[in-house]
Amino acid sequence: MTKIKESIELIRSLAAQARAPAAMISFGKDSMVMAHLVRDAFPGGLNSEHFPQAHAFPLPVIHHRDPWFPFKYDFADWVIRAYDMEVHDYPPVMAGVKSNESQIELVCRYNFGEQGIDMPKNVEDHNRYPRRDYICGLYDWVLRPKMRLMTFPWDMVLIGHKSSDVDPFEGKMPLKYDKFTAANVTIGFPLRHWTDEDIWEYIETNHVPFQGTRYKDRKEVPDTWYNPDWTHACTACIDPREEHEEVFCPKLKRNVPNQGKSVVQLRKIPEYVG
Repeated sequence: MTKIKESIELIRSLAAQARAPAAMISFGKDSMVMAHLVRDAFPGGLNSEHFPQAHAFPLPVIHHRDPWFPFKYDFADWVIRAYDMEVHDYPPVMAGVKSNESQIELVCRYNFGEQGIDMPKNVEDHNRYPRRDYICGLYDWVLRPKMRLMTFPWDMVLIGHKSSDVDPFEGKMPLKYDKFTAANVTIGFPLRHWTDEDIWEYIETNHVPFQGTRYKDRKEVPDTWYNPDWTHACTACIDPREEHEEVFCPKLKRNVPNQGKSVVQLRKIPEYVG
């Protein structure tokens, strides 16, 4: 398959030019294919002197996760152990929302070189499954711990974004480049020209593991309880679309002030998309 060869060549080329390469992995289906390609690109490790174990994953991994619903990350934890990954996480620099007429998403902005990268979360309304736990959009999400200053050590990061991806909020998100340099970080997109069909064919042909509680018959299951791209939350008091001065809080069982107009809006479209 030409796409496989081109993806591996791009990974090797970018890693060879980098001082400190890394891979941003969410452990969804696309990320798992990218991780498999990285291992194929460097079967003996990126540098035998620094990676003496052939089975160790050859690149450091950036994996941002939320502190709630740890069962959503059971599959990720299994892969981390199985692939012998060095995994990095750190608090966001900002936390807020983005909204339109029909939906709201929770967004965190993380340090990424000298700039930032936004990581949105789809919101599952807590009323859909009333017996399940959920977080408070204000106290848990918006007021979560943050950090302002960070030394970002990587100068090249691989991301498993595809031009065929359709974001639930933004819609189509085509990529302009195979690689893009912003400030002091080069971002590589080894899956840029892949489709979902390509991804699933690669998974099935190469026996790439994927999260069985999230996917079935090549599709995401409707129940998002195990899907780490979704969080279960009440957003009543942080929704900028809400006009009332007070809203009902299901956790406190009383009305609370509406904070929607003061919550930071994070809707930054990356320069490499368009």
